Amino acid sequence: MLPMLETSERILDELSNVLQDKQLSEIFNVTTAELGLLHLTMVHPTEEILKELCKPALLQGLLKIESLPLLWLVLRGIVLLSERPETAREIRALLPDLMETQQFANTPITLKVLNIFRNVMRHLGRKHASPIALKLAEKILPLFNHVSSEVREGSIRLFEGLMNAVLWCKKRTMKKIVCRALLPLLFQMSDETPSVAQASGEVLMACAKFLKWKELKCRAGEENIEEIRMCLLHQDKMRVEGYLWQSLPYLKASQASLRCEAVKFIGLAVQQSRDQNEELLNEICSALQPLQDDVYLAVRSLAAGTIQMLRHQRQQAASARSRLAALCCWPCMAI
Repeated sequence: MLPMLETSERILDELSNVLQDKQLSEIFNVTTAELGLLHLTMVHPTEEILKELCKPALLQGLLKIESLPLLWLVLRGIVLLSERPETAREIRALLPDLMETQQFANTPITLKVLNIFRNVMRHLGRKHASPIALKLAEKILPLFNHVSSEVREGSIRLFEGLMNAVLWCKKRTMKKIVCRALLPLLFQMSDETPSVAQASGEVLMACAKFLKWKELKCRAGEENIEEIRMCLLHQDKMRVEGYLWQSLPYLKASQASLRCEAVKFIGLAVQQSRDQNEELLNEICSALQPLQDDVYLAVRSLAAGTIQMLRHQRQQAASARSRLAALCCWPCMAI
């Protein structure tokens, strides 16, 4: 129903009638003043209406409503406010509360929230945008792998704006967040939706520029996924284990292309890793096992080959440990 609200005047009229019911305020614990704001979200947004609507304290209370249609109306009003510089600056305090609406896991709601973030950040000066950008950047990373392609693309594009909104003195903190975004962006370059794949490649290149990683920037510009994998693993070998842990959820991705990319990256990363974390290797093997029965032949083949490689490496590691133990014991035996 929510996507239809955007274009259906009849549904808006029906919602307006529902809001006339006084029992609604008791059911949803909404005050008369808050109901008045909900009515304003459904009328033509004149300058006078927007001034009446721009009441951050009341809107903050309405964002806690546990009703998707009513929450949608609240967000509809906030979107209108976010489009104008003067009102966008007044509602910036609502951004943390807006992020909490993601608990509903509803695509139309999430799309509206992303739209509000994008609008507000565009109208704020860097001084006010910087602290907000740091908080939002970390929270939207999970949206890169959202079920909706619109949400994936919107969150990836927004991330670039947030990254570039921080003050120079906060760039060190933002760099840590950007580093966590690199692998998801690499994987999403294999997204089955072309616009998402394109956005991922472009934002990955922007991230490389932000981090001043010239090699990665060059490879991302060439859209060479194989070289990007190698570049990430060679740029900072200390991050390899972190990348491996970060890759595991993608083995359960709904898109076969992402599962393939995750298996390829894991196989290469394990080969490049010097220190073999036994717990991590066990986790990887366990996560790969189900993929041997994957619907797609390419995924099955890659998973089987990677598991075989992992077993071989573990046998070699066990053999090396046995030889080392024997060498350590040899002087004692000789005595």
